Amino acid sequence: MKRVVTLAACLCIALAGRDALADENKTCAPLAGNPTVSQFSKTMPAHPKRIVVLEFMFAEDVAALDMTPVGVVDPEYYDGWIGYDSARFKGVPTVGTRQEPSLEAIASTKPDLIIGVGYRHAPIFAALDRIAPTVLFQFSPDVQKGDGDGARTQLDWTRSIFHTLACMTGREQQARDAEAKLDAGLARDAARLKEAGLSGTRFALLQELGLPDRYWAYTGNSTAAGVARALGVRLWPEKPTREGTVYLTSADFLKRPDVAVLFVTASGADVPVDAKLDSPVWRFVPAKKDGRVVLVEPNIWGFGGPMSALRLGDVITEKLLAMPRVGP
Repeated sequence: MKRVVTLAACLCIALAGRDALADENKTCAPLAGNPTVSQFSKTMPAHPKRIVVLEFMFAEDVAALDMTPVGVVDPEYYDGWIGYDSARFKGVPTVGTRQEPSLEAIASTKPDLIIGVGYRHAPIFAALDRIAPTVLFQFSPDVQKGDGDGARTQLDWTRSIFHTLACMTGREQQARDAEAKLDAGLARDAARLKEAGLSGTRFALLQELGLPDRYWAYTGNSTAAGVARALGVRLWPEKPTREGTVYLTSADFLKRPDVAVLFVTASGADVPVDAKLDSPVWRFVPAKKDGRVVLVEPNIWGFGGPMSALRLGDVITEKLLAMPRVGP
């Protein structure tokens, strides 16, 4: 397979000003030194067209850049967890699962670029690289190295990944259009919450896991936290964690009367929230007694790209606006 661009010329994310992840004046720069990239081939194609994506976020990103991949993983779960532009992926060949991509299936698509995530696909990078130029992204900032100090969230990180892909594919204008849509949507939702007197509202975003009274809560460095910050509200718990999540139980909310709960179901939204809260402790939780624990439909995914963030902002806004108010 012909590789036409050297490492030095390979395009990636925008780096400008003192913060490469937050500066709005973004330009394309080499992959080397890009904090979101964990591994990449020595040479890369100029503006690849036949792209295989090995993670949901990258499928969403490619679609937001108005491109259709030639191979995807776990398409039956994409609809349920993300769902952005699902029609685009109908008929796209499946190349295995996110955890176990099929090298044979990937090779059969004749890709000119493979996009994966480091924590899953680093062990097979060499095999992928033999098939086509490959780039693996670090999924989120490294809290232990200070990347997740609260000033930077997974939302900033995923936006940088999005810009990297836009630069690599020559789709910078499509990326600007998508990000303008995201920024406008978040600003609109923030204005609605402010007008309703809900700025500063504290809430938790819980993800159902199918475990007895044990849930993921998105934390202060998650995409949800970045969205909340843009909306002028506050996500609890605020302390950053390695993955942007922490396990919580109903007991963690007993002494949190000011924290509303948005509960992302893993099944149909037709199941009432009371049926989901299986611990008897929930009836003593202030938010539950005040009617401030609400169900969120299943395809609100906290690990997606800009379009998932836009939808998450809309959902957070609608749920908070519909909740009963609490006194000072």
